[in-house]
Amino acid sequence: MYKVLVVDDSAFMRQLIKSVLESTGKFIVTVAQTPLIALDKVRKFKFDVITIDYEMPYMNGVELIKKIKEITDTKILMVSAYTRPGAYTTFEALSAGAFDYILKPSSDEEIEEFKYELIKKLTAVCEEFKVEEVSKTQEITTAVENKILLEESVIERARTAKVIGIGISTGGPPILEKMFKSLKQDFPIPILVVQHMPPNFTKPFADRLASITSKCIKEASDKEEIKSGCIYIAKGGYHLAVEDINGKLCTRVLDLEKIKSHKPSADILFSSIAEACGRASIGIVMTGMGSDGSDGILEMRKKGALTIAQDEKSCVVFGMPKAAIEKGAIELILSPDQIVELLNRI
Repeated sequence: MYKVLVVDDSAFMRQLIKSVLESTGKFIVTVAQTPLIALDKVRKFKFDVITIDYEMPYMNGVELIKKIKEITDTKILMVSAYTRPGAYTTFEALSAGAFDYILKPSSDEEIEEFKYELIKKLTAVCEEFKVEEVSKTQEITTAVENKILLEESVIERARTAKVIGIGISTGGPPILEKMFKSLKQDFPIPILVVQHMPPNFTKPFADRLASITSKCIKEASDKEEIKSGCIYIAKGGYHLAVEDINGKLCTRVLDLEKIKSHKPSADILFSSIAEACGRASIGIVMTGMGSDGSDGILEMRKKGALTIAQDEKSCVVFGMPKAAIEKGAIELILSPDQIVELLNRI
């Protein structure tokens, strides 16, 4: 049984989250209606995960996350409003230490989706940290061995890339923030990113990354020529693909059905890169639940592209990299720092 603390000043939300989680038989739920009560409980008891609302008396959710992180390293899930202002506060929460967020339901229809996402996210993060120590040891060894593989032949292959594709989900925003800040200012190869996010969140996310890194980072638009050194974030609610139009690589923003429950989908991005660029590309699959990206990045590897997965130790959830590795789609397993080291040597 996993122990969860629910912090919310709404009696409806406290009861909703409590009843949903307890109905699974996997969770024991404690509730706190104010941040001050929550801090008292965190000091007295150990929890596997904490859910936190943003708008609360005495202090907001971001301030509470920072105070909790001074006491414990317990995983925190932010309960966010489905609005553009809600997106900005969500990214503050992720930077403060939340591992992920979930959108607060605003209608009866959204409650069922909320229940499904809540159970999925909390189960995944709780189970991730019950991994046996021997598995972690084996993974660390693999990552160290791959650092040795960052020899000149790998760097030379990377230098031939016309484009880099990244597929990432749970735990992604803080990692991308850190990576893009560490990427050299004159990095020449364009990067396309599928970060699983709802429509109102991707533009604020791209704007935030651009302001923090002082790099060309933007939400992708349709049929835009892909420029050297720019980073394009897939638009929430649409797929992002690459297409060769009259000899120029361009973005495509596609309103197609979901792939593996995702829109945008990393599979769509990776498959299009395999088709448009072949071996002259790099595919990177990073932290996230499920298996999105595993089929597309396998296509890239079959075409001769350099394919990379984030290592288990640095992932919030190892699902997406693990699925790609198990398919035989991955050539290198690296930490985010090692990925940046590789890219900065191009």
